[in-house]
Amino acid sequence: MKHFWKVALLTVALAGCRGKEKIDPQPVPGPITDNNGVVTPVGVIDGTPVTKEIGAAGGTLTTADNRISVNIPAGALQVATSFTIQPITNTNIAGLGKAFRITPHQTLARPATITIHYDNSDLERTFVEALGIAYQDSQGKWKAIGGVQLDKEKKTVTVKTTHFSDWSFFEAVFIEPGLRFTDPGSTVKLSVKSYFNADMDDLLYPLTREGEETYISTPKNDLPLKYIEKWELAGPGQLLPDGSHAVYQAPAAIPVTNPSTASVRIRLKNGGIGLVLAHIFVMPEGIALKVDGGPWEVLGAATGSSTNGVNRIGGLPWEGSYPECSVTWLGEQEGRWPWSDTRYFQMQRTGSHVFLGYYQVGQTTLPSPGYLEVSGVGGVGQYITGTFRLDRASSQKPEGDRVIYREHRIDGMFRVKRLI
Repeated sequence: MKHFWKVALLTVALAGCRGKEKIDPQPVPGPITDNNGVVTPVGVIDGTPVTKEIGAAGGTLTTADNRISVNIPAGALQVATSFTIQPITNTNIAGLGKAFRITPHQTLARPATITIHYDNSDLERTFVEALGIAYQDSQGKWKAIGGVQLDKEKKTVTVKTTHFSDWSFFEAVFIEPGLRFTDPGSTVKLSVKSYFNADMDDLLYPLTREGEETYISTPKNDLPLKYIEKWELAGPGQLLPDGSHAVYQAPAAIPVTNPSTASVRIRLKNGGIGLVLAHIFVMPEGIALKVDGGPWEVLGAATGSSTNGVNRIGGLPWEGSYPECSVTWLGEQEGRWPWSDTRYFQMQRTGSHVFLGYYQVGQTTLPSPGYLEVSGVGGVGQYITGTFRLDRASSQKPEGDRVIYREHRIDGMFRVKRLI
């Protein structure tokens, strides 16, 4: 069984095998703004390219993860041409996920279509009708393409173009913050923003008319009041709305229901409604967990680490030695995953009462159903935040001459400082 480690001795347990590191661009100057867009650096290679030769009859090129596809119609090319989609870092200030370099950068005789598939992670602080596709022009400015076509069933966004460049998925309207961990009794300021000119008539779907292009600009603008229909709060606390802004007042103690969700109903031009959500977890710094629906227990003496592909958080109460809890995950810093041999939970209620993220089926040990979701891993001295749930965690406790095995549901959330 994997050993437990004390928070005070966290630095002793930080060594690990060197993992695959992220590709980070070299430091670059900040965006340069004028009245017609923002000049940003060109993205750098960040992934494996795909290449395909397409001739006069046309064809389609799609990345391995199906994130983006390019369809070139018959008659767009006079001679067979080798096309490549290269994932790159996204320098679009409104961008979502990676950007893509489509080459060669040439003009087509007939418009091609670029289709990007979205998932729930792209909608964390925005809504489908506010999604768009933009390209970076020769000046380094990002331009939104008009005539966006949405397919909610297939979860795709599509535009037409006669040229190729660096392309980015982006959000036109969003709420900030979309996710926040905050202390009991504190306040959180919320606002609905856009990277487009607040006076635009075509601010919402379709973002711009087909054949028109619009620069993505900064600073972020408040969404005009004509688009705001209503603010609402689901969960504990109070919400005080004021146009495109609102203030959330957290309850004085960790609420039974976490998170609280602030929502804004946004009027669309076609008469529909868009909905943006902000999720607010109310908890003090540390690890908070509850077993089988019981009260929240806060392990305030908690810290975290993330180095060489090994990520950990661990904590115990400020007073006393138990319970002691740790969560470890290998590989990517942020994301949402099921429990496994590389993502595991451990808790020691007392010296001999142990909880693990596994359960038994006969002689077989299986990871508990549930999830670990790490929403943020800041730099050293900043926060590691997230939530977790185990639907079939197991415990073993000696009672007399027997060891009693039980299964439990464990809910948890964490906001801990990163030491390394």
